[in-house]
Amino acid sequence: MLLAANAPPRLPPPFQPAESASRPQPRPTPPASAPERVAIDLGGEEPSAALPEQIDILVPPPAPEAANAALIKECEDQQEAGVVAGEIVVCRALVVDTSQLYSGSREAWLKNYAERTQNVGTIAPPDVAGAGIFRGPATISGLCFIGPCPDKPALMIDIEAIPLPPAGSDAERVGQGLSPVETDNAPLSDDSRQRLEAELGLPAVEEAAPKK
Repeated sequence: MLLAANAPPRLPPPFQPAESASRPQPRPTPPASAPERVAIDLGGEEPSAALPEQIDILVPPPAPEAANAALIKECEDQQEAGVVAGEIVVCRALVVDTSQLYSGSREAWLKNYAERTQNVGTIAPPDVAGAGIFRGPATISGLCFIGPCPDKPALMIDIEAIPLPPAGSDAERVGQGLSPVETDNAPLSDDSRQRLEAELGLPAVEEAAPKK
């Protein structure tokens, strides 16, 4: 009796609803099967099983300088042998292909590099004109907006404004179709002498009497 009194009380089993006790266990679902593949006839558009054609878009590298030097040396040897054999051998100049370069050519790259590095590290002189000052030739007057535009004006000479040459000068003689006087001591013609005497007001020269 003492042992029965000291024993812990027995709890009733947990309550289970009648529905859960009578519900059947779910059946395992079978694995889903892969869908059946059906071949479709594409006719002439069906792709072939061959590999596609490969195209090399890379530029072939240029021949090294050593290979070019060897070709030049070989051609020079053939040229010397052709002199002995009486044959003419012409060696062409090997030019390095620069079409694949970004700048186009070595000269263009050097020019671009010189322009970019000009006055690098030096202090530029101050601009005394300041910002907003017009520079360069005028672009307002003398423009031709509707073509064809005329060429630059030719040199206009007013011939009538040129003064007349002095009397008896070479310019006057050339204008009259005569040859210029070679020297100052050259004899004058009768017409030139008479004109000079009239302009200077000289008296008429008497003819010398013949000597007896």
